[in-house]
Amino acid sequence: MALSESAEKGRRTAAIAALFCNIGAALSLLTLDIPLALIGFWVSGGIRKGNTAARNICILLRAADIFFLLIILFAVKMAGVPEWLDILLIAAAGLMAFIDIWLLIMLTGNKGLKQYFSEMSEAESKQNH
Repeated sequence: MALSESAEKGRRTAAIAALFCNIGAALSLLTLDIPLALIGFWVSGGIRKGNTAARNICILLRAADIFFLLIILFAVKMAGVPEWLDILLIAAAGLMAFIDIWLLIMLTGNKGLKQYFSEMSEAESKQNH
């Protein structure tokens, strides 16, 4: 299938977004959040293929993850963990927040990526009919 120039740029951006989604899913494994990790890995493959549903689920996961990070940081602060662990958790949460925010911005605001998802959705609907 031939993609427009804008959609081709979006395809490359989708590959990068899928990579970051994989990283986010792998980091979810560190908190033993296995269901979120499995959904994250599935969503990553869908983003790479131009699946709009996978894009929307990724947006929801990343928005929910930011809230989850805040809860974890608050719980750690209240638990009174050693300073080295506190610094490590803040650094890991900062990395995860960066990934989450970057993905949210890319998946909602990148015109090339939107064009890629649109063209892939059109191609899929034509193939089904």
